[in-house]
Amino acid sequence: MESLPDRPAPAALATVLRRTLEGVLTAWAAVSLTFFGLRLVGGDPTQVLLSQGLASQAQVAALRASLGLNRPLLTQYADFLLHLLRLDLGHSLYSGRSVLAIVIEQAPSTLQLAALALLVAIPAGLVLGLLAGWARDRLASRMASFLAGTLTSLPVAFTGLVFLAAFAAGVSQAQPGPLLAQVLRLLLPAGVLAVGAAGALGRVVEAGVRENLTAPFVLAARARGVPGWPRLVWHVLRPALPAIISLATLEATIFFTGTVVTETVFARPGLGRLLVTSILQGDYPVAQGLIVMAAVLYTGSQVATGALATAVDPRLRSST
Repeated sequence: MESLPDRPAPAALATVLRRTLEGVLTAWAAVSLTFFGLRLVGGDPTQVLLSQGLASQAQVAALRASLGLNRPLLTQYADFLLHLLRLDLGHSLYSGRSVLAIVIEQAPSTLQLAALALLVAIPAGLVLGLLAGWARDRLASRMASFLAGTLTSLPVAFTGLVFLAAFAAGVSQAQPGPLLAQVLRLLLPAGVLAVGAAGALGRVVEAGVRENLTAPFVLAARARGVPGWPRLVWHVLRPALPAIISLATLEATIFFTGTVVTETVFARPGLGRLLVTSILQGDYPVAQGLIVMAAVLYTGSQVATGALATAVDPRLRSST
């Protein structure tokens, strides 16, 4: 009696494992580039303290020894990776505090801003994209497509200045109370972040809707008389979900790790402003920790997005 052949591993699981390995290698490459780039380009960070008169020669020598800067570069790199595996990002040159503690302290402000921006950007992008793609060549479609393209191309600094000017004019006219002013201080930077993301999402949704409206499965659904617009919209949007999920996840990561301009323009505390301050001060352990965190979050989000897209769209599953 012949034995049954071994059952192969599910293709989706193999795809997720392969993408996870690719993500780990990408994160390692990004972390390594950060380590060597900061040291080869930035020079010796302890010399900044000496030039600013914040430490003596003896204190700088002791600090270099404590940071391991007097050891060979490859030895420093190996120690850096070992400490990183223990979530030890080092200590600030100026405050002496743990970099991880500083990041955790500043993260809630940026997370609050990023979450609100994403809650605004996703619905706005979906509405723009559906209107631009569904109406085809009507005036509403052209206006929605033009608006999505315009929002995508607006620089964050320009949008922030426009929002600030509008806020200043509104405050001078309405004179809102303390609570409303506090809400506006959060809504304005969140709106600035959401503007470009909503435009980009709108373009992706528009492309997916235009491509799928005339697809055979959508025409068949219409012929069967699929009840209700929500179900028909779902039929049209579902093939475009991997691209939409991928872009939304990328925007969420950018919101959390790339708020440098927005937090600087609005003078808000957060990770973006912390990065600018640490670079200007020459506090390389803090800058290094933030860049490493951004690289790991980005690659991790891409792996998670790939797994989710594979689960949503069977066409992406491959056993190779």
